[in-house]
Amino acid sequence: MHDPKTVAEIMTRDVATIEAGATVQDALRVMRERGISSLLVQPLDPDGDWGIMTKRDIISKVVANDYNPESLQVKEIMTQPILRIPPDISLRQVSAMMIENRVRRLPVFDQGQLVGIVSDTDLFRAVEEGGWGPH
Repeated sequence: MHDPKTVAEIMTRDVATIEAGATVQDALRVMRERGISSLLVQPLDPDGDWGIMTKRDIISKVVANDYNPESLQVKEIMTQPILRIPPDISLRQVSAMMIENRVRRLPVFDQGQLVGIVSDTDLFRAVEEGGWGPH
């Protein structure tokens, strides 16, 4: 049985992104169409930090405050900045980063380009399918 060692082996390569200036309603539509619960948010400024917006953000920041998702922009509720990780980081390292920073998803960048996203679900699947290897 294969024991994955790096994020590159378990990450999701098909990453859904949205522009920071899009409306929350647009983001909801993309999430629904793709059957996903988060979007990586492209910075408005090319040198800016990427963000992430999850359905949890929508519930806690839009629904709880009774805001109109058609009038709010993604940049107003997204989490930013988010940590960027390289594809060759070990599963143990990324797991520790998620715990320390209380995040469930991290974008994977290689030479400045977005190449994937890794989530706690990906880590759980790796453990189920092959584990972390010997302790």
